[in-house]
Amino acid sequence: MSRKKGKFKKDMRPIDVWGLALGAIIGWGCFVLPGSAFLPKAGPAGTAAGMLIGALLIIVIALSYGYMIRKFPVSGGEFIYAKEAIGKRNAFVCGWGMILAYWSLIPLNATALALISRYLFPGIVQQGLLYQIAGWDVYAGEVVLASAFIIIMAIVNIKGIKQAAWLQTAIALTLVGCILVVTFLVMGSADWANLEPGFPDGRRWWKGVFSIVAMAPWAFIGFDCIPQSAEEYNFSHKKSTGIMITAILMAALLYIAICTVTAAGLKPWQELLAERNNWPTGYVVRNTLGLAGLITLGTAMFCAVVSGMNAFYISTSRLMYAMAQEGSLPAWFGVLSPKYGTPKHAILFTMAASLFAPWFGREILIWIVDMTSVGAAIVFAYTTASAAIIARRNGDKGQVWLGIVGCIFSLFFLSLLIIPGMPGYLSFQSRVVLLAWIGIGLLFYLKIRKTYVRG
Repeated sequence: MSRKKGKFKKDMRPIDVWGLALGAIIGWGCFVLPGSAFLPKAGPAGTAAGMLIGALLIIVIALSYGYMIRKFPVSGGEFIYAKEAIGKRNAFVCGWGMILAYWSLIPLNATALALISRYLFPGIVQQGLLYQIAGWDVYAGEVVLASAFIIIMAIVNIKGIKQAAWLQTAIALTLVGCILVVTFLVMGSADWANLEPGFPDGRRWWKGVFSIVAMAPWAFIGFDCIPQSAEEYNFSHKKSTGIMITAILMAALLYIAICTVTAAGLKPWQELLAERNNWPTGYVVRNTLGLAGLITLGTAMFCAVVSGMNAFYISTSRLMYAMAQEGSLPAWFGVLSPKYGTPKHAILFTMAASLFAPWFGREILIWIVDMTSVGAAIVFAYTTASAAIIARRNGDKGQVWLGIVGCIFSLFFLSLLIIPGMPGYLSFQSRVVLLAWIGIGLLFYLKIRKTYVRG
């Protein structure tokens, strides 16, 4: 491999890496989408089946990640894998998609804090109405709240991976604990008949299941944060595969738990959705467990938001550092802080780019995130294909087949998103944003290709 390891401090324990992955996977969507997307598309049974199938497919892909981490234990993850196996041009495509997927989730999670406040503390942060974009009111108070957390998380990450990792682990464990408490308390008094019918009326069951499977790259994006901090492990890289698998399985169970609570906790789920509550999950918890239950749920959601921001700060900055080291980004992004040993410039750039987002309203950000599944599926395809190529060079026949199967699954995810008529086909707005990002990437590549490809 051409690039040597950096001078990162090796401060990450196995529990920290697990917390990094789980905290990145479980974000605001786990709490908001049951009532707005999961149940309407697939129903309780369809959501559970779709999540489990999606998790199993992602685990097959994760096996190739574990193999590549052992072979290339450096920051940069998929970008480095694609470069070593397929070449610099493909590595740039892979890295460009990863930057968008990782970065966009930082401001999205930050703006989710405002969403939490609207339900837990109505009217407190919603001060100073500025304007409306795509039907979403933008308040000065919410912009300040989101911006403050973006800055705070940047400072935490600049000060070192040890502090960020401790924070991530504590928040991830709190997140799991709060969701389990809410689930056990609500389901202890719930009428399980509320889960019937298992699938939405008037829709074929398999379409519902595969509409959830199509969301798997988005739902489970985050386990792939693990390779980005590979240079900072204080343990054997062989453990990374098991850490990824347990994080993915735990995340699937948490998704299913919150969806089941929403569907069964108060009344038949189709009746609940017909009432068009702004936040069905919060409505169910508030009316079954009272304010204390809603605060517990809000705490879990807060932990998910903060852990997601932290994880994607770590991943975005390490990816930019690796790309700078390879010449696909300016060298400025590859500078480490002499005091903390962190990619300070990359973190500051990520912070600055994220601070623009809260001003544009949440709906536009959701359009961006809607199509990050495409970027994730492409990156998964590159990684699994790279694993198959590297394994073939090394004579690891078993991994060759795992890589091929994982690549097929990745392309299957992609087909569900980009082929018209498929269950997960992107909305018009998301397709426009995707084409715009591809166009920007093409222009940037044309500018750097002489020095990058020939360098």
